Amino acid sequence: MKRSYPRHWVGWTLGMDVCAIILSFILAYFVRFWTGLPVALGIPDLADYWHALLGIIPIYLWFFRESHLYEPMRHVRRIEEIFLVIKAVTYAVVVLMAITFFYRQYSFSRLYLIFLWFFSCLFISAGRYLIIQWEYLRRTQKKDLIEMLIIGAGNHAQDLIFWTKNNPHYGQIPVGMLTHDPTHIGKHFEDVPILGLTSQWKEFVEKLQPNQVILLDENFSREMITELVLACEDEFIEFKMGTDIHGLIASNVGVDYISHIPLLGFKPLPLDDPWNRFCKRTFDLILAFLMALVFLPVGLMVAFLIRLEGKGPIFFFQERVGRDGKVFKLIKFRTMKVDAEKETGPVWAKQDDDRRTRTGELLRRWNLDEFPQLLNVLKGEMSLVGPRPERPHFVAKFRGDIPRYMTRHKVKSGLTGWAQVHGLRGNTSIEERIKYDLYYMENWSLLLDVEILFMTFFAFKNAY
Repeated sequence: MKRSYPRHWVGWTLGMDVCAIILSFILAYFVRFWTGLPVALGIPDLADYWHALLGIIPIYLWFFRESHLYEPMRHVRRIEEIFLVIKAVTYAVVVLMAITFFYRQYSFSRLYLIFLWFFSCLFISAGRYLIIQWEYLRRTQKKDLIEMLIIGAGNHAQDLIFWTKNNPHYGQIPVGMLTHDPTHIGKHFEDVPILGLTSQWKEFVEKLQPNQVILLDENFSREMITELVLACEDEFIEFKMGTDIHGLIASNVGVDYISHIPLLGFKPLPLDDPWNRFCKRTFDLILAFLMALVFLPVGLMVAFLIRLEGKGPIFFFQERVGRDGKVFKLIKFRTMKVDAEKETGPVWAKQDDDRRTRTGELLRRWNLDEFPQLLNVLKGEMSLVGPRPERPHFVAKFRGDIPRYMTRHKVKSGLTGWAQVHGLRGNTSIEERIKYDLYYMENWSLLLDVEILFMTFFAFKNAY
């Protein structure tokens, strides 16, 4: 019997977190009280603060657990891990600060808690970064691998195999595929053998004893799925199933009960909450205003270059579809020749597009053509971060062809987005873009917005 997954890294991470918390606690004490900063009531003894660790460590670890930072099988990039740590530490320190108002037995320094927050973010993030790097190294050396048996040999199975090949640091390795087509047996896809028929799944599960069984064959009946799930549980093998095998798009599905009857439905989006919308709008207004002030000199220079290149307007206005399907005028610096679509009609920009001006090529390469959209943000037509708005012509085309395409219009469109920072812009797959847009909508947080804005400065893929 094979264990489902080597979970030792959770223990290492927990230990590293506790050490980082203690180090942050001690360093914050010495920086606050022994660096010459004003102290109203004299320097307290370290022992007076030391007993507070009995409360600090559990509070930190509880918020880390609630942020899913101790789940053993997470596909999280390093930058995402750091943002999650900062978010959890912030919540923990806010709670500690609130507790000090009610704890009157001893007066704790509020400035000390600020130093504790800073050093905690720094040391815990550094510790987790090192552990992730260590895990990546072990997995690229073929250690601690997660062996997967894939039942199904369609497009989803091929996409999954491509992903594992391109992301070896996650340590997931397909050991074989099963197909419903007998003529494919013995063939390989990306070095992964097609071992047998899907109807022989029981034989191969018992023989291979993989860590995971992933069902991607839509021909499986409900009864067969139930039997497969029970067999995997009996062998302590993790079971996963593609969410759209039976036409169910379940990335944001929740269960409600009426009487004893469980009912599936889509959970509310984070931005359905009025408070979250208020926070996002406030964040947009403040940051967009500051960015507009900073960018103004550069914008004047760009306008001069566009005017210098020849006749034509400096700005380009185009109808786009925003939240709730409302059409608005998006503003950009003009990067194309005048009447660029007169002969072709509405088409996407492409690499080496001969419709671009010389200045326009530079602006698109560095994403500078988008900055006038800060005005759209200030007007409330757009947000700094969200699904990119599309033209009515393309919306009408895609809404009938792409499942859940119109769902992306439940939130404000963005100047940048989760899909764009992953290179999905211009003439790229709409289906892939929708997956990224839906992920953003279902997992929104202000920290995710900050992360996307940061990544935008380095997102030049497909910028043409």
